[in-house]
Amino acid sequence: MAEGCNNGSSKPTVTPYEEAMDALSSLITKRSRADKSNKGDRFDLLFDYLKILELEEAISEMKIIHVAGTKGKGSTCTFTESILRNCGFHTGLFTSPHLIDVRERFRLDGMDICEEKFLAYFWWCFDRLKEKATEDIPVPTYFRFLALLAFKIFAAEQVDVAILEVGLGGKFDATNVVQKPIVCGISSLGYDHMEILG
Repeated sequence: MAEGCNNGSSKPTVTPYEEAMDALSSLITKRSRADKSNKGDRFDLLFDYLKILELEEAISEMKIIHVAGTKGKGSTCTFTESILRNCGFHTGLFTSPHLIDVRERFRLDGMDICEEKFLAYFWWCFDRLKEKATEDIPVPTYFRFLALLAFKIFAAEQVDVAILEVGLGGKFDATNVVQKPIVCGISSLGYDHMEILG
């Protein structure tokens, strides 16, 4: 038998990145934010998560540009980040969704976060949230986790300014945990996601 062939007797090797993606996928839920019985979707939990991740002070001091809207918010964020970066600012950009790789959502100075940094920050957050999870404070759902991860990345990387694209929007969007953004942007608005947002 040729060397390196897998005859089915051993499992294929899983890379550290694939392991992280499996862990991230475990946070995907079919529950709706409109489902009031879903404890994990209570907005106030975001503040508990910030405490667990020791991000309260960092977020309160971070210069954040928060952009909402139905259409154009991602482009607005990208243009804003590009302008600020070209003016010499150290930037962080959080957008969604991603097209190919989840790391596209987290950009530092115009570049997707590298795999090494992503994995370090990912496991730092995931392990702490999993360790502290209780019935009253369950692990966050997929988008909430990604937003929290963005805050951790931007705080640790000490960006001059973080540009955040709102997710689905509405009062309980995870990005609304930011209490005092330096600028709020609103792109064009329309009726979207009404089955969730009302």
